[in-house]
Amino acid sequence: MDYEEILQLKETEQLEEAIAEEYRAELALDLEQPEERKPQPELSPEKKRLKRDIEREALARMEQAARTVEDFEQVVAWWDRLDSNRERKERYHEISRSGDDLPLEFGAAADGTVFPSRFNTVLAKLIQKGDFIDAICFCPYEIHELVTADYLSAALRKLSESHKEILFRNVVEGESTKYIGAIRGQTDRNIRKVKATALRKIHKAITPELIKRVNNKNPLTIEERRFVKNALDDNKSD
Repeated sequence: MDYEEILQLKETEQLEEAIAEEYRAELALDLEQPEERKPQPELSPEKKRLKRDIEREALARMEQAARTVEDFEQVVAWWDRLDSNRERKERYHEISRSGDDLPLEFGAAADGTVFPSRFNTVLAKLIQKGDFIDAICFCPYEIHELVTADYLSAALRKLSESHKEILFRNVVEGESTKYIGAIRGQTDRNIRKVKATALRKIHKAITPELIKRVNNKNPLTIEERRFVKNALDDNKSD
């Protein structure tokens, strides 16, 4: 390390210590007189990034140097201030009640149970939080939008509308095959047969993709590994 690097390192340490001292003074002032500050001049993105890095180093130094109760109180106050700023920024992206600074789920019961009971469903809770994607796609003909795996979504997309409807009602909505048959004017046995045909098409479409992922040593879920194992065992028995 040459002389210039040593000087630069010392200057950086002195700057960090100066910023730490400045923040200590600001925190003490905030605790004594919590009044609004004057607006600061806008900084460039590079200077903002540099300021964040220096502040982070200064906070780390303050944490390491803390010895007394007053020192730890200053560290806690600094973290409280950072959390307050973070929560304020997050509230900008929350859907509030009637323009108030309250999220939609504010005051909800701890167990999430509300009345009427239809508000306790997964979709209703997502809608209350402002997440409408699943609600928009919650229909038989958009069933491929309800899964995140691309290979499974492609397999569901290729199914006929009849297969999509039966799978959606039976698997997603939890309706019995007897009930679905009564709605469609078909027998329970026929509905189960159509469902089995749809599942075979899905299995046939996703098996090569999952086997390829196994050969490429890609990570799989427990259900995917179990599915591949059963598929390979069936091929061996055939």
